[in-house]
Amino acid sequence: MNLFIDIDIDIDGVLLGKAVETGEPALAEHAADYLEICLVHFDCYWLTTHCRGSIDTVIDYLAPYADSGFLALAERTRPTDFKTFKTEALFGDFIWVDDQPTAYELMVLEENAQLDRWYQVDTRKNPGELLDLIESLRRVAHL
Repeated sequence: MNLFIDIDIDIDGVLLGKAVETGEPALAEHAADYLEICLVHFDCYWLTTHCRGSIDTVIDYLAPYADSGFLALAERTRPTDFKTFKTEALFGDFIWVDDQPTAYELMVLEENAQLDRWYQVDTRKNPGELLDLIESLRRVAHL
């Protein structure tokens, strides 16, 4: 069941965290489960500097960190485009998942009474944080 709510997904700090052993960039724990839940229950969009209108750049960026199953999920997520601030690409009913919006982006959300639509996730600092987000999204989707 799709709720017709957009979910706008950042990559760095959300889907890409750090490997516990090495501290090097790595696909975050539960990233595939998270993306799968998003694709089933929401309209998914990439909201990342690695997109800017084409998912090809997203796939190329994720490829060194992800297996073919994850990349197949990633390819089902739609692109967004913005010039300066990610908030330029946020429309309608949305959830925005990002580790670190700019002060201006947070101000835009606050001025539009949309700050509660931002879900802060930083898998670099908290490797298991996507599992918490999955539970929050299940509540939103009434699962």
